[in-house]
Amino acid sequence: MNLDEKIKQELESEAKKLDKILAHEPGIFSMLANAYKGALGGWLILVGIFTFLITLLLFWAGYQFFLVTELNYEQKIFWGLVMIFVGMVQIALKMWTFMEMNRQSTNREIKRLEMSIERLVNTLIKTKEA
Repeated sequence: MNLDEKIKQELESEAKKLDKILAHEPGIFSMLANAYKGALGGWLILVGIFTFLITLLLFWAGYQFFLVTELNYEQKIFWGLVMIFVGMVQIALKMWTFMEMNRQSTNREIKRLEMSIERLVNTLIKTKEA
């Protein structure tokens, strides 16, 4: 077995280990559900309702802009600008939701690391005393 084959075998072994670790990671829906259980869960519900209302307004503005033919140019420009602005607001709200979801996930991982370090320290103290 030459060096290239050893490297390839080692990389495949590491990839399998990573696949096992990533298989236990929660999916996006469970991460989103956990975000609603967090400290800002009430705000997330409020933002979700507001995002839904903004989406309805976005569809209404799109309908007015693209499908209503009785509008003059000023009204078309108005509904076009409303559609652009509401789309940007919707993007901002969804970004905040996903950032909160990411924050909750990161906090959970930090807590796991803290507990692992605490267990390791306790194990080291016990072995040192023995």
